[in-house]
Amino acid sequence: MVEARFSRLKVVTDRPPTIGDLSAELARLEERETRARLAVPDRARLLKSTVSLCPTCLVHAPAAVYAVDGKVKMARLCARHGPIEALIENDERYYFLSSKDRAGRIFDPSRIFSIPELADIPGMESCCEPGTSCDSTDQMSNKTCTVLVEVTNACNLQCAVCYSDAKGDRMVPLEQLKTQIDALATKKGGLDSVQLTGGEALLHPQFHELLSYLTDHPLVKKIYLPTNGLELNTMDAARRLLVAKSKLMVLLQFDGIHDATDRALRQATPAKVRRRVIAHLEELGVFMQLTMTLTQGVNDEEVGAVVDVGLAHSHIKVIALQPATYSGRYALAPDADTRLTLSDLVKAVSRQAGARVREEDFVPIPCSHPNCGWITLFLRRFGLVHNVVRYVDLPKIVDAVAYKTQLSTGELRDAVASRDGLGLKRAIGTLARRLVRSHDMFTIAIKPFMDRFTYDQDRIANCCHHLMDTNGVPTSFCEYNARLRQTDSWERFPTLS
Repeated sequence: MVEARFSRLKVVTDRPPTIGDLSAELARLEERETRARLAVPDRARLLKSTVSLCPTCLVHAPAAVYAVDGKVKMARLCARHGPIEALIENDERYYFLSSKDRAGRIFDPSRIFSIPELADIPGMESCCEPGTSCDSTDQMSNKTCTVLVEVTNACNLQCAVCYSDAKGDRMVPLEQLKTQIDALATKKGGLDSVQLTGGEALLHPQFHELLSYLTDHPLVKKIYLPTNGLELNTMDAARRLLVAKSKLMVLLQFDGIHDATDRALRQATPAKVRRRVIAHLEELGVFMQLTMTLTQGVNDEEVGAVVDVGLAHSHIKVIALQPATYSGRYALAPDADTRLTLSDLVKAVSRQAGARVREEDFVPIPCSHPNCGWITLFLRRFGLVHNVVRYVDLPKIVDAVAYKTQLSTGELRDAVASRDGLGLKRAIGTLARRLVRSHDMFTIAIKPFMDRFTYDQDRIANCCHHLMDTNGVPTSFCEYNARLRQTDSWERFPTLS
């Protein structure tokens, strides 16, 4: 039965079908055929077809995305393992299609979120050649909002939710890192941000030399340092970061406020160390992000508390909420039908946080794909914390803000002035516009990365969150962790000295 559903692909070749094969086949199928071949339930509303992965063998497979019982699910068909279903989103109101979706066929145009093509943005090139579809995973023509550079596969923790399963003892030599980053920055015409990660990047014996190099690099705008904080436990260690203060943001793991949370997710209790790191960097004036990895039933009731910690410190500019992905070392019994999704975190923030924020204050980031990330923005000035997204008309300004990871004060003020209003709302919006300055903004970002269950080629093809593999090639972060990491060996690199 499985082979019969895609028999036309079977007679062409005995090799596994490529992304292009599957995409072309899906594009030809009408709704009735798509439903029949991919076993979409009769009561479901079919949203689109796309290319996904078989979560068992990681081979590309045809898939259908549909809404049923208020949720969004994906059904895919593997020639070896048959039909497989997984949850994508717990609230269908938060799931959108993109105007750039081309890996299959769109069946519900009412759910399309329009994002301009890169070719329509001055200074950008399209990710597609004329007359072809964007189903390639080549990321060189895509915007790179950030690129993760793994400098070591060693770590000083054994976190249960580590997407990279970092447990090695190798490092990439400094000169290779410089060469690869410089080559990528040159090809891309500049990099908005470079994340130095691992493992724990601070374990690299030449980390600070690399940090100085990137600080002086004219084509690198920002440097991000994701860290568990253990290597920044002292003021002396924190001071060594000051060389990069003008470009640096430290991304500190901060999963909650209870030791039980850290034990479950990190196999450790580093709460005191993290508070010390926050205090050190606050004294030094180094900007920070708190990164919260969330798992259902473990720390989803601590979202508001983490947001409140961020609001209590002016140097903390971002709270990043990331539902755990079933990649790498995930060791908490993954369930394809029971997981936290983007909507759960939007609702958690609006329900738990001390700051006044509504569900409708969150909007998709107008960049790679509307399901890749949502944000809300607060003005934090004169002791005031006020949400400004409610004064933004995103469809009206999307062409002006698309593909920009950082907005100037002028661009922010233009955005805040975009929504029409009457009376008190208009007056408050006008005041907020006058007060807005880029360095006063506080952001809550939700980033639901994909894994082998939620993999969608439409998001991969338009990815802007890249990871540089060990050969210096930028790849989609989600694709690398779901299907490429296990074949990218570190064995040729020297051990940590």
